[in-house]
Amino acid sequence: MVPMDTLPALRADIDLLTVRLEGRDVILVRDTLGIAPPNAALSAEVAPYLPLFNGSSTIGDLQAVMMRRHGGSLVFRSDAERIVEDLSRLGILQTEAVLREKEKIVREFTESPEREAILAGTSYPADPGTLSALLDRILAHPASPADPLPASPCAIAAPHIDLRVSERTYAAAYRAVRGLVPSAILLLGTGHALGESRYSISGKTFKTPLGLVPADREAAARIRAAAGGALAPDDFVHRNEHSLEFQILFLQRLYPMTEVPVLPVLCGQMEDLFGAVRSPLEAPGVASFVEAVAAWLSEPPEGKLVVAGVDLSHVGPKFGDPHTGRDLEPAFRSQDREILDALAAGDASALFLAGARTRNRYRICGFSALWTLLAVLPAVRGTVLDYDVWHEEPTRSAVSFAAVAFTPGSSPESLAAATPSSG
Repeated sequence: MVPMDTLPALRADIDLLTVRLEGRDVILVRDTLGIAPPNAALSAEVAPYLPLFNGSSTIGDLQAVMMRRHGGSLVFRSDAERIVEDLSRLGILQTEAVLREKEKIVREFTESPEREAILAGTSYPADPGTLSALLDRILAHPASPADPLPASPCAIAAPHIDLRVSERTYAAAYRAVRGLVPSAILLLGTGHALGESRYSISGKTFKTPLGLVPADREAAARIRAAAGGALAPDDFVHRNEHSLEFQILFLQRLYPMTEVPVLPVLCGQMEDLFGAVRSPLEAPGVASFVEAVAAWLSEPPEGKLVVAGVDLSHVGPKFGDPHTGRDLEPAFRSQDREILDALAAGDASALFLAGARTRNRYRICGFSALWTLLAVLPAVRGTVLDYDVWHEEPTRSAVSFAAVAFTPGSSPESLAAATPSSG
């Protein structure tokens, strides 16, 4: 039985994805905290009732909507309560039991010195030997004869989409840095669940089936102190974020990562800045954060590498579009090209303007990480090594991604100053 009339709110930290399976629509539950059961799903018939789970609607409101949906037929309170109990049993409502479980999960992560791999055994093999063989096979992916080979990159952008759909692009990115011996690595990833904070930095050691990767805890603490205004109050968002986990795996195959510290940074959204500022540097704390990270990159020892784990456009019904990914492909490819052109020029201002023009209409989830890369490395030029699109047919949606290598070069500002005027 439901103990009160007010309906509990849906959890804000889950994703509900409507897909068509075996001829019928179902709602898949994606819960990175793992409170909901694996492969949890809802009947699409409950979709009209979900907006009522907002923390203020009542059982009576739910009964009324159910009656309208059933043509005015009588709906008993017990029928409405059964829906609430079913959703509660799945762990997708903000109940006291769920809040207690979440507090326990947060406490355990905060107290742990390590960030455990979350995708081992699902998105990639948990067995070290099998995983190593998979990564070696991807890295051996044949290069196109026309592939550009930039010399001595100081940074790369690689996908963070599932390895199984982007082998060629991962290979292109990591092939570019295979011969390097970095002294430390700045990891820039998409903070999909970061909320309103611009960044989250972690000092935890990464643990994968291939071993441990230490973080530069001293640098993380120093940057956190210098740029607290832009940072999340803790690093809990790192626990379930996949955008850096895939990068760590490739780095472990390329370098002796037990000896190469990383500085893991997750980057939040910037859409609220479009039209409000000329540059993200005007947002509270961002300039201080960029300066602190850039200072760390420039201090001894030399040879630090920057790796961004980013995807590009996300379109189709899965992401809220009324049109399919294939229908939208010409449009999102055009925006992707504008973004890639800005990366090739190493121009953070052009990148921000490109996003602002469409207000990131096609959901480039790596936008803030790419802007941050250019901001902390203001004098680089990019070479686009690969670009691809994955179409997820069951959801009629699509995701694009690219591999880009960055090498030291003149900044856009100095190039402009060196160009003779037409007068």
